[in-house]
Amino acid sequence: MVVPLLTLLVGCALVGPGAPAAYRAEGPDVVFVVLDTLRADALMQYGHAALTSPNLSGFVRDATRFDAAYAPAPWTVPSTTTILTGVHPLRHGMRHPGDVVPAALDTLAERLRGAGWRTAAFSHNVSVAPKNGFDQGFDQFTTFGGGILDYPHAGAMTAEVLGWLDQHPTGPAFLYLQPMNCHGPYHVPMDARDTLLGRPPRSGFRYYQGAMRDILKRGDVASRSRVGPLVTLSLQEQYDTSVRYATDEVGRLMDQLKAKGRYDDALIVLTADHGEELFDHGGFSHGYSLHREVLHVPLWVKLPGQKAAAVVRQPVSLADLVPTVLDALGVPATGAPAAPQMDGRSLTPLLRGGALPALPLLFDIDWRGRAVAQAVLDGPWKLIAIEQNYEGLRDVTRLYNLDADPLEMTDLSAAEPARVTTLRTTLDGLAASYAGGATPENVLADMNTAQLEALGYLE
Repeated sequence: MVVPLLTLLVGCALVGPGAPAAYRAEGPDVVFVVLDTLRADALMQYGHAALTSPNLSGFVRDATRFDAAYAPAPWTVPSTTTILTGVHPLRHGMRHPGDVVPAALDTLAERLRGAGWRTAAFSHNVSVAPKNGFDQGFDQFTTFGGGILDYPHAGAMTAEVLGWLDQHPTGPAFLYLQPMNCHGPYHVPMDARDTLLGRPPRSGFRYYQGAMRDILKRGDVASRSRVGPLVTLSLQEQYDTSVRYATDEVGRLMDQLKAKGRYDDALIVLTADHGEELFDHGGFSHGYSLHREVLHVPLWVKLPGQKAAAVVRQPVSLADLVPTVLDALGVPATGAPAAPQMDGRSLTPLLRGGALPALPLLFDIDWRGRAVAQAVLDGPWKLIAIEQNYEGLRDVTRLYNLDADPLEMTDLSAAEPARVTTLRTTLDGLAASYAGGATPENVLADMNTAQLEALGYLE
C-alpha cells in the first residue's frame, strides 16, 4: 500500500519546555538508527549467507562491530527504554504494553539537549511515541498516522530526516530513528520485492494467521506440525527481503550524511531493539522467549573521526549505549537527583582497543499470558528460568553452553545441576541489584488496541 508521505507522517510534536537557552555552535552529530526487530544473524556481516546487507559496507568499514551485543528484553517497550536511558528494565519499570516512560528517568535526548544539542526523533512503532513518554528531551518527535500494518517504509523516514537536516544545517544534532520494516508483516515497497534479493519471496507464510496464530495466541504446540519447510522458507525469505530493504535505506542515509558533510565527525550507532524468532524454537515473532534469536542484536558504533573497522567479541548490553555516548562526547553522566542510576557502562575502552572486565548480563520478560522469565549469560553459559510461557510451561529451567551450542538447542540443565545452582544464584543476585524500580503510568486503555493486537502486542 503506497500512501503519500505527508499523510503518513502526521505526528510531529514540537517539545519546548526544558530546551537549552542556546544551542551549541559546533560539535559532533549523534545518530542512532534502531532497526526494529532485526536479529544479528540476519545480516551478512554476522554470517548470513543471503545478500541482506551489502549496502552497509561503506559504514561498517568505518565502525566497530560488536559481535555479542544483547538486548535486555525480547520486545520493544523495555528494550527501547533501555537504549534511551542506560537503565535496565527491572529498574526503569517499562515492562508492559502501554507503559509510559517515567519523568524521573533521564533520557539521552534530555542529557544532550541540556548540553546544547538539537534533538529529533522519528519512529514508526506505535509504542515508541509521545503518548508513551518517549518524547522526553526531543525538540521534535515525528510519528505517523494510519494502520499499523501499513507502517511507512523506511524511505519515508529517510526523507523526513534529510528534510530536518536541511532546516537545521548547523550545530550538533541528536537524531533517533526507529523504522519498522523488519517487524512483521515484513513490508517493503511492492516495486522492490522482486529485486532486492534477486527473486520474490515465496508465498505461504502469513503474519499472525494460520498456524502462527494458533501456536502463539492459543498456545497450541501441536500446530507446530503444520509448519512445514515451505512455510519456514517463505518466512525466512520475507524477513530477509525486509532486512535488505531496511539496510539499503541505512546505506542511503549514510551517503546523504556524507554529502551534507555530517558523517565523518558524527558519532553513529546502528543497532536493533530486539530480534525475531523464525521458528527457531517452535515459535514466531518476539516477546515469547529469551532465546538468542530475540536477544542477540547487531551493534556498530562509529566514533567521531573513525575511519577504520574493528571487531569486539566481548558480550555487551544495549544498556551500555548511553554511558558510551556521554563518555565519548565528554557530557557528564550524572543526571537529575531523582533519576535512577544507569546500569550500563561506557564501552569507550573497547572502542579504543582497550579492555573491560567481563560481566554477566541479565534478561527479563514479564508478560502474563505470553512469557514470564529471566535469563543470565555468564561467559559461555546461559541459564533461562521460565516461570510461565505461552506453551503452558511452568517453573522450567534450561541451560546452554553457547561455545558448543550457539543456537541453544541442547538443554544441559539435567547434566549440570551444580552449574544451574551457581547461575541461578548469579541471576537472583543481579535481579536483586536492580530491584526497587519505578511503576510507570499505563495508557493502554487510551491506545489503539486493534493496532497493537495486529502487531502481536496483545493477546
